[in-house]
Amino acid sequence: MENGLVSVIMSNYNTPLPFLCVAIESILSQTYENFEFIIIDDCSTDSSVDLIRSYKDDRIILLKNDVNLGITKSLNKGIEISKGEFIARMDADDISLPNRFEKQIKYLINHPNVIVCGSWIEYIGDSSQSKTSCKILPDNDSMRINLLFDNSCNLVHPTAMFRKSALIKNNIKYNENYKYAQDYRMWVECCKYGDCTNVNEILLKYRKHSSAISLDKKTEQDLCAERIILEQLDWLGLNKPEHFDLVHKSLLSSRKPYDLKIKDWIITLIKTNKSKKIYNHKIFKNILWKKWAEIVYFGIYNAKGLNKIKVLLSLPIKYIPELFKIKLNRKAS
Repeated sequence: MENGLVSVIMSNYNTPLPFLCVAIESILSQTYENFEFIIIDDCSTDSSVDLIRSYKDDRIILLKNDVNLGITKSLNKGIEISKGEFIARMDADDISLPNRFEKQIKYLINHPNVIVCGSWIEYIGDSSQSKTSCKILPDNDSMRINLLFDNSCNLVHPTAMFRKSALIKNNIKYNENYKYAQDYRMWVECCKYGDCTNVNEILLKYRKHSSAISLDKKTEQDLCAERIILEQLDWLGLNKPEHFDLVHKSLLSSRKPYDLKIKDWIITLIKTNKSKKIYNHKIFKNILWKKWAEIVYFGIYNAKGLNKIKVLLSLPIKYIPELFKIKLNRKAS
């Protein structure tokens, strides 16, 4: 497997040519050379196809869609024809560092329980200052639970490398019901069957630019993300709660408002999961009560007089030490 074939899957639609050029060359310049580079052109109207064809490298396999399919269906099309033992994602405007494949393959070989690994990233593009995202992912149980609220897992889609045998065994592919947020839905599925994690090194430069996503697409992406959350709640046998943004989505945001409706929802989630056994009960309960501790922390800060005690008493005694941890973390930051 050390010399296993990697299938690189990249979808393109009218990517600015200078970005597309450096993305392609960053793959062709990998230190690990045993790969096929499947590029799906989704009916571009510019000269993207001519640019792709100008690269005389036998590893490039160009597929041209007859109609515009969108990224979700295009990625599945690439996966279906792939022959590799590993599947590496790539976006047409990013830059993979030369040792990306080498590092990720080594990690997957050494961690057979891992179904997909990404990496840390460096942001490039519109911002005048380079920024990095170097976050160690939580254990798989915690990651699954966090995905119940939003796609905040820090597994960056174009950095992903999948173990294809695990995808085949568990019939995992991109869910075509989701035109956007397909990565979010993919992580939800993968986490059911194996670990999802990062190689803790920067292996990709992630481009942020104004043409990346329009406001309209951002709205559609948010709607898809909400549908994914509701789908997971449905697995628990729960309907969309009243005051959805307040009681559910806010649980992973910072400076959450103090509202007892949130506590009631936490209790409902914990009781339901204990019955359904979808998530590890102990970890599930612990994560949710720690989230409530954050809400209580700010609730105490904003309350006056005896109301501070009333807010404090809404937190189970076992989690009161969390308030001191939160305070110390805020001072450190």
